Amino acid sequence: MIRRTAYSFLSRNPSHDRLYCGLWLQRRTSTRPHRRTGNGRAFSVTFPRLIVVAWTLAVLGGCASIPPPGASVTPTSTTTSVLPRHVLLPQVKRTYPTFQPKMPPPARHLYVANISALPPDQKRLLVTLQGIVNRTRPRIYLIWRPDDRFWLRQMRKQGQTGTPIRVKHPLSLVRIFRGDIRGAVIPDPKVYISPDIAVDIAAVDDLVVATPALARQLNVPVKVDLRGRFQNDVEALRYLRTRLAPRMNPFLFLCLDPALLADGAEDQIIAARGMTFWVTGPKEQRKPGADMAGEKQQIEKLFAATPLNGVVRGFWWNGDGVGLGEGEGVKLASEFGKVTVVSNHMHNLSVFSGVRLAALRQKFAPPPKLDRSKVYLSLTVSDGDNLNTWQNFFWRWFKSPYHGKFAVGWAMGPTLLDVAPTLAEWYYQHAGPKDEFIGGVSGIGYIYPSVWADRLDHPHAALRRFYRWTGDYLRRMDMHTFRTHQAFTPDNQDAMRDIAQAAAALPQVRFFMPDYGYADERGYHRITYSLPSGQAVFRAATSWTLDKPEEIPYLVQQIRAHVGATRPAFLNVFILNWVMGMHRLYLLLKALGPDYVDVTPSQLNALYRSSVDTVGGRSDTR
Repeated sequence: MIRRTAYSFLSRNPSHDRLYCGLWLQRRTSTRPHRRTGNGRAFSVTFPRLIVVAWTLAVLGGCASIPPPGASVTPTSTTTSVLPRHVLLPQVKRTYPTFQPKMPPPARHLYVANISALPPDQKRLLVTLQGIVNRTRPRIYLIWRPDDRFWLRQMRKQGQTGTPIRVKHPLSLVRIFRGDIRGAVIPDPKVYISPDIAVDIAAVDDLVVATPALARQLNVPVKVDLRGRFQNDVEALRYLRTRLAPRMNPFLFLCLDPALLADGAEDQIIAARGMTFWVTGPKEQRKPGADMAGEKQQIEKLFAATPLNGVVRGFWWNGDGVGLGEGEGVKLASEFGKVTVVSNHMHNLSVFSGVRLAALRQKFAPPPKLDRSKVYLSLTVSDGDNLNTWQNFFWRWFKSPYHGKFAVGWAMGPTLLDVAPTLAEWYYQHAGPKDEFIGGVSGIGYIYPSVWADRLDHPHAALRRFYRWTGDYLRRMDMHTFRTHQAFTPDNQDAMRDIAQAAAALPQVRFFMPDYGYADERGYHRITYSLPSGQAVFRAATSWTLDKPEEIPYLVQQIRAHVGATRPAFLNVFILNWVMGMHRLYLLLKALGPDYVDVTPSQLNALYRSSVDTVGGRSDTR
């Protein structure tokens, strides 16, 4: 019920893009596949390279079963895998030092075209042109929405580009940059995910995706025509996996509904030669060529043939029953050691990612003096790991007259530093001492630690490598902590073990703020506690309701219930960004009254430690 309600809410708010549905994901009744404990050996180093190559070839050569014509197919996301229970990923080194790829620095004078009023086929052509042209040097910037103008101005203010070249007729960009493309690729309207495969072909062969009519209009020769090439989605994905993938970036994917391919998320994926795909959902099985089970098997094989810590951009969900879904999609990626970075409505990343920014620094303020009669609260706002929110959502919060009047913890996806440093720098510049950025779920990107690398040999070593990346980016973003995600853990005892595992991997992180919403832990001392290592844990003490008039009373009730008579008390107050705002946060604090004090996450930790030290250094290790 929670999941359906959340999706219904989002369908009325398309710009919000995504709700994690954390209540559903964190139900303690969730069933987690058995996790192999491993034997402590270094990740995959004991196997000869020959075996790695042989296994990769075996995976690439595998075939998913395709039902005969007319056969009934019952879509399911829990189809039996055709792969071994544990697989060995190929050992391939990133060709770039960052977690996400970067482009060359942007041109001093960008060609800027407003395409907001163009039909979808023209937008799709221009974004593929943008990706190809910007690969060698970012020169095209497209205006999709008003916020694209805002961020272009910020690029100029930050000295990252100069006066733009305004393009009155957007399609004239094809003529201007005709020398950068070889021709066009035509998708097949009779195979639903054919446009995704067309984007892949465009990326490797320097083609624009076009309709036949548009190719004729622009006098662009058709080099690849996919009409009639594949019978269904499974054949199309097999072609991606066996023929195109060896020519592409094995660390970069884009999971995107073909319906969104005219929305601009693919420009940098094309530029970096990432792999675009989609897995249809239960409500899409009447789409031409759809086969949810077979498509998922092909993506399993693709993930099994690509290295650890690959990035899946875009998103696994595009509406109720559309796509594999957030929970199943992130779980699938996690099991094969892939990291989801939600970015399905981002624009112009082939431009932004060319900006160089080594690190950022926050404006930390010292904590107030500890008052043992108070309850200290850190309001931690959700969903900043969804990079869309920083381009088109949170900047309005920062412009609110209530911004800066109280302390807020903002969860941010650390790889924003890679793909859109312009955005990250603006927020850090406009943050004050009452703002603190922390890492969004679940570190360097969105994973479920409880199932991370479950389908791989040596999952514990794989998790350490994930946290190694996380630690590096927390340092570069000057973040003191991050939010771990505890979905698919059978119970809170396992969740606490996973939190302790993260703490052991990151001893430099002195405190943690886990959970996407309250996880049904009973008792204040099981929400706020210290590990034997001395690292503090502030689990989420609140969840949410989608009934806006009831949200503030609901939060007040939860906060008061969890602390009871405990004083002083220290709580991580989880705030769902989609139903709140700066004014509503102000009203929440006003409703709680003067006994409840807002502080930043780092101040919360400092005050908690001061409280523990005051009573003789004892801490609760439960």
